[in-house]
Amino acid sequence: MAQNENYLVWIDMEMTGLNPDTDRIIEVAIVITDNNLETVAEAPVLVVHQPDSIMDGMDAWNKSTHGKSGLIERVKASTLDEAAVEAQMLAFLKEYVTPRTSPMCGNSICQDRRFMARTMPKFEDYFH
Repeated sequence: MAQNENYLVWIDMEMTGLNPDTDRIIEVAIVITDNNLETVAEAPVLVVHQPDSIMDGMDAWNKSTHGKSGLIERVKASTLDEAAVEAQMLAFLKEYVTPRTSPMCGNSICQDRRFMARTMPKFEDYFH
């Protein structure tokens, strides 16, 4: 599919906590829509493997929430590190949107960008 600078890129990320200096990204999902909010494409939801030391450092809320959803087990089982997830998400974006044109959309994109800038800078740089 041809790239389109008018597409909207919707991001949903899960992290081990709220501090981008100490916590890590553990799940990334992307949906691309047109200006009418019609879905153009959905990336596979990717789970980032993190070491036990990171996962054990989560606070009670994150352990409970990510435990109930099954995300903790998916993180432990994942074979993808941050670099692999960044590369796959970039490859997906490059199929649909031109660099630095499409806005990042979602619930907590300022926080998501802080995490991306630290651990997935090429991914973060792709957005407007």
